[in-house]
Amino acid sequence: MNTEKVKTALSRILAMFESGNLPAAVARTLIKPKPGTERPIDHWSLGNRLLALAADTDDARGFKQWQQVGRRVKKGAKAFYIFAPMTKTRTVTVTDEETGEERKEERRGVIGFREVPVFRLEDTEGDPLPKPDYAPPELPPLYDVARRFGVEEVIYAPGDGDAYGYFTWRNGKKIVLHTHDVKTWFHELGHAVHSTFRPLQGGQVAEQEIVAEVFAATLCELYGIQVYHKHSWNYVRSYAGEDPQQALKAIFRVLADVEECLMRVFKAAEQVTVPAERGWAA
Repeated sequence: MNTEKVKTALSRILAMFESGNLPAAVARTLIKPKPGTERPIDHWSLGNRLLALAADTDDARGFKQWQQVGRRVKKGAKAFYIFAPMTKTRTVTVTDEETGEERKEERRGVIGFREVPVFRLEDTEGDPLPKPDYAPPELPPLYDVARRFGVEEVIYAPGDGDAYGYFTWRNGKKIVLHTHDVKTWFHELGHAVHSTFRPLQGGQVAEQEIVAEVFAATLCELYGIQVYHKHSWNYVRSYAGEDPQQALKAIFRVLADVEECLMRVFKAAEQVTVPAERGWAA
């Protein structure tokens, strides 16, 4: 991909954002667990799933949970800990907006968290577990180049609905996707490329997110996938503020990093000669 095409696509994206003339959006999709293969980790919070990745596993359960699926924890195996919410029911007084009458209601709220020991699949033995393949029928564009930026694994898996995907670089770079939507893949790839020349911070940092999202929108434009542009613009505004001019200013502040990510990914693409396989690890 030559430099002029990349700059032209980026300019088109900025023009669309500025004018508000965006193609109609399509509904986003999430990967759902296949019947009989649902795992406890599919319902964990993003923070707990990151703890599992840090422990180098994509399936972890409590001692009894492993027994329920016919597996046992190996002797000497050590648990790692996730956090479970502690809740409490309390009675509160609420006022009916229409009648002004007061009534008592019971509400359940989180009052803290407790540590829960879990064991990795790799530290258990026993009955085999079903291993569904959640990868899309056709791998997305630029899938082959991710490992050029240190990505060790791309994982497609169900999630709990709080995120479409994420990139983690602690204990090895990994991209986890809870959707087959190509924009999410481009977004997380953007984080991976960005991390090669700009140290990333943990959490949802506005500038990092805007770089990844504009990078993703530009790639969608280059590949003729315009149905996600409205999602991208709304995503940028969620970090930069609802005022369109403020959002545009935020984009221009990080535009040099977006361009650098684009140039790096296409330079890497030109060097790839062997197609990657699903679930590859460098």
